[in-house]
Amino acid sequence: MDARRYQLISFGEFGEPGDKRESPFCARCARAERKRLNAQPDPDGGLTRGEMIAALDRFFASSGASDICRRCHEQGTGCCPTTCRVMGARGCDPNNRHGKTVFCAAFVCGALLNAISDCDAEAGRALKWVKTELGAAEFHIYEMITRVAAQAREPVRPLALPRRYPHPIAPSGPSALENGAKIKEKLDALAGEVLEIRRRWRELERQEDND
Repeated sequence: MDARRYQLISFGEFGEPGDKRESPFCARCARAERKRLNAQPDPDGGLTRGEMIAALDRFFASSGASDICRRCHEQGTGCCPTTCRVMGARGCDPNNRHGKTVFCAAFVCGALLNAISDCDAEAGRALKWVKTELGAAEFHIYEMITRVAAQAREPVRPLALPRRYPHPIAPSGPSALENGAKIKEKLDALAGEVLEIRRRWRELERQEDND
């Protein structure tokens, strides 16, 4: 059988890069290795995959970021792929049976991420860390949910999804993403600016496509 490249990712504490090991496996050997990994005891601490997604969703809802994303999709400038199985008419549908990945639960465009960082620098750092360190483990599943053509997907696949993710803890101690409500008023005030930036970016994309 042809070998594929698989990556196994482990995590350190907040702010520390995860350990990423890459190995070639045929499909049969990959299944056997996953079975071996799943038989090992669960690691201590951190959040399960579902708990991590729920924590991120709570932050987006309580901070008002989800509402900004909804308005962005309504004005035709949303950045999530329209082919995504989790998408509804007004953006991400939390009731969709296909569910989310950690990658898409943490996904936020540069305009909105900058606005969140302006309101709370620690929350902005935590979201950037979740996207770069935690989301990468599930990117291949994100590609499948968003219906990316198989030949266009990343060549390296996750060997197994982490059973627990480290909690995004801010350096000062309290979780940076547990109280999104504290930035809601400030973030609401920046919503118009975020939406205008998204409109300008989409216009530039259209101009580039027409050149």
